[in-house]
Amino acid sequence: MLLWSWCMINPPSGLGQKVQTIDRHSVSWNRYYLMWTFQPEWTFHQEIDYRFFLETGAWHQLALHTHVHYRTSSEIELALGISRMENGDATPSQRNSPHQVEWRTFQEFHFPTPLPTPFSLSHRYRIEQRYVKNSAAPFVWRGRYRLQFNWTLPNSRWIIHASNEAFINWGRNISSVFDQNRTYVGLSYVFSWKLRLEAGYLMQWQQAGRPNLLYLRNVGRISVYHRL
Repeated sequence: MLLWSWCMINPPSGLGQKVQTIDRHSVSWNRYYLMWTFQPEWTFHQEIDYRFFLETGAWHQLALHTHVHYRTSSEIELALGISRMENGDATPSQRNSPHQVEWRTFQEFHFPTPLPTPFSLSHRYRIEQRYVKNSAAPFVWRGRYRLQFNWTLPNSRWIIHASNEAFINWGRNISSVFDQNRTYVGLSYVFSWKLRLEAGYLMQWQQAGRPNLLYLRNVGRISVYHRL
């Protein structure tokens, strides 16, 4: 999957035009993640993610993700959800760009690959239906695959995280099959079973309207995980 993602971003010269990169943008993503287990097998998840450009302080995005998870066993988890994405300008050049709202519904499938303690490896598959304005179809399909590795350090309160997530589009009138790729490294501190703080760096490659044009963003991410 990692090799496939790299090939999507850097296609061989014989298969198409040379990929161009728009200026690197530095962005701050700030997330509050609430989890509420209301039945032994059922958990409610609510994410609030506020994003802005570091160069100018210009507002970039507000992401609200609401989903419900069902754990079929200790190994497998299924989820259904809905997202509200409020998007500003794609570059930091405008402070007061018009906001565009996009709704999405999605389905997820989670499972781990067994590793010896203190390591863990997990897989997440997500299929999204993006309700994009002025689209020829009722919605646009997008698939996401995330591979995440965790290493719990000896004192058990510190955890190192590394992940890669690939996004692909399909359906009518899409401009590119490749949508984006995210590579992430982070470190979290576990205060208690209910509270964890995580900080990390994410490199985001995102398709910019034409198949041979990509945004490259350096993202600093802070997440607060809260369990009820």
